[in-house]
Amino acid sequence: MSDIQSSIRTIQQVLATATAVSGGDLEAAILWYRNEPVALFDCRTAESLVAEGRAADVLHLLESFQAGFIG
Repeated sequence: MSDIQSSIRTIQQVLATATAVSGGDLEAAILWYRNEPVALFDCRTAESLVAEGRAADVLHLLESFQAGFIG
């Protein structure tokens, strides 16, 4: 698999999880992914974290939101 395909797959996974967290609202998930500063990660966006290779951290954060953590 090429690097581009791998990157796209990672972004899709994060957006799918963010969509689930947002109650199925893909538009809200995309807005969060691209624009919302995440305090736990020095106010960087999920998009910038994924670009840095930290998709697993973003997915863990989203999983904690699904489990009821409000941060």
